[in-house]
Amino acid sequence: MKFTLLKYFSLFSILLGIASVSNAEPSDVSCLYETVENVADTAGHHHGDTKQKPTNWYFWRTNNTVEVSNAEQSFGEKWTLSNKSAVFYQALYHDKHFLLDFQPADLKILGKKTNWELKSTLFPQTVLQKLEKKHSGKFKNYTMVHYQGTVAGVEYQVDWLPELKLPARVEKASLGQKIVTKLKEIYPLAKTPYKQLSHEKYEGMDYADIGDNESHPIVAQLQNNTGIGYFHQH
Repeated sequence: MKFTLLKYFSLFSILLGIASVSNAEPSDVSCLYETVENVADTAGHHHGDTKQKPTNWYFWRTNNTVEVSNAEQSFGEKWTLSNKSAVFYQALYHDKHFLLDFQPADLKILGKKTNWELKSTLFPQTVLQKLEKKHSGKFKNYTMVHYQGTVAGVEYQVDWLPELKLPARVEKASLGQKIVTKLKEIYPLAKTPYKQLSHEKYEGMDYADIGDNESHPIVAQLQNNTGIGYFHQH
């Protein structure tokens, strides 16, 4: 079974309607992001860009947890950092009231050992360090730094909020494809109108037990999908 993670973690356009989080812990935030993909015409047909429908998704973060969900809240993903710096992962099938638990060893076997810094900041710091700092400004009460440059053949435009360690905007262009993600709303986690769905009463299963439960109706559905998870990381 192919394992896939968050589709839009490393992508990000302009900020709208944001609420101040100046009185909250920088780590404890709730965000609404929007991602749009534009696929440029590379075949010489001159039909212009093909603009896909925007995808909205939620992001919740504390010091040791990161959770994301599609806008319909039918599927989510959660990462938990232990006090020993191990990362545990859950695939949350809200529409089925079902979840899959992945141990750090499972992620390692699947070749998906989790980078906690990337999950919690939504943009790889190794890439940010290679971009050129162009100018600084203010976004609400926060400093916003604009970076741009090309890394490994990918062109980046990044508006970064260093106090929150989150992107306000990321534009990523490569091979005729442009992906833009913008932060639409942000709140202190305790005051967000976008609440995480409780999964305390969900039926749970360890990923290691999937092979022994192939007749389970939900497991059968998942195995017919293209992979575990709604999101795909580019």
